[in-house]
Amino acid sequence: MAVSLNALRPTGKWMIIDCVQEAGIDVRAWSFRKKDGQPVALPQSNGGYCYEWSFRSDNGRIFLLCVWFEELRVDDQGRINFPGNLAAYADTLIRQLEKDPKNRARTIKDPRISRAQHFNSTVQLAYINSVPVRVVIVSGPVREIEDIDSGNDRAVGRYLDSESWTVERFDKGTGAFVLIRGCSSDQPLVQAGLEEGAAGLAVVDGQVVSDQFQEQNRSEAYTYNGVHRYRDPKVRALVLARSKGVCELTMAPGFKMANGGTYLETHHIVPLSEGGADTIENVIALSADAHRQAHYAVDRDNLRRKCLEIVAERLRSLQV
Repeated sequence: MAVSLNALRPTGKWMIIDCVQEAGIDVRAWSFRKKDGQPVALPQSNGGYCYEWSFRSDNGRIFLLCVWFEELRVDDQGRINFPGNLAAYADTLIRQLEKDPKNRARTIKDPRISRAQHFNSTVQLAYINSVPVRVVIVSGPVREIEDIDSGNDRAVGRYLDSESWTVERFDKGTGAFVLIRGCSSDQPLVQAGLEEGAAGLAVVDGQVVSDQFQEQNRSEAYTYNGVHRYRDPKVRALVLARSKGVCELTMAPGFKMANGGTYLETHHIVPLSEGGADTIENVIALSADAHRQAHYAVDRDNLRRKCLEIVAERLRSLQV
């Protein structure tokens, strides 16, 4: 039985931690500060988590997105949908901040940018893997570019929708997407130019590109602030596909391997050990030499900023 759009309007306000936990995502990390791992008095008010716009389970099997009721639509087939573009939101915010010299330092650090990029990456991962997403429906004033208070809870209503949603469309060039309420049994598995092989391996236009972890029996698990997390191998594969076999920092081609493939190394720009995100916005494909420079060069802080800028620009200019 079809549900009317108005029936989805929130009538109460769940705490976001309850929505996340109800979706099946472990919230034990909310009991500790991201910065130093110290316990917090109120996990539900932990600013390191409660203002986020998207969430993933540690095993990468559950994706949760927060969407505004005011932006829900009904298409010509009578389906409730949410069209959006968080990549464009982040780009607009970056350009706005860069206009004011005093704000340029905020371009990388502004939490709205990382939240929007994480949301965009989560949608992309769900689309590529044909995985349904859970949705938190929020009502209230829609997020504005001008709202500089990163800790401002604008919601007046919030709850976890009992129905799963499908990422019906995702444009990797522009970031535009459409979520449809309900699971689609015929959702296409789209690899966005990527043929998947082993973890840390991509096939782009017939060219095999692999990284330093392909032949290693490395656990995808890691620990940050005492909390166990998991790297998503798909992120590395997407970055290798994006690179097309060329170092994204120096533009030098990766070297040819004995097996005929091209070798590059994948690098988390902001390290996972510092709370960096395991997303395509925070991972870059580098030559082995550039990778060592990123870790050990005297100007590594400048290289970090440059890598973030390069990746952001490549994602903006990437076309389908």
